[in-house]
Amino acid sequence: MTSVIQATATSLEATVTSKGQVTLPKKLRQYLGIERGSRIRFNIPATGAVKLEPVQHDLEDLWKMADQGGKTGVVMTLEEMDAAKARRQW
Repeated sequence: MTSVIQATATSLEATVTSKGQVTLPKKLRQYLGIERGSRIRFNIPATGAVKLEPVQHDLEDLWKMADQGGKTGVVMTLEEMDAAKARRQW
């Protein structure tokens, strides 16, 4: 994948609608590999900047893989599995 946003710092802006919705700028969607129907996650630390990232897998993906005996065509690393488990909200 060719990076649309260069290694230098880039600033993008978007407007919040009356419904609280924001359209992510095209360059950001391309950079993150976000397409229609993609899920995104907002990581909100106690201090510092909010991080936006595409959701690669969640715990339900792991259960689907287990139910199908690993024949889903989806491959998750151990780190992705741990991250999916850590994101699970009880």
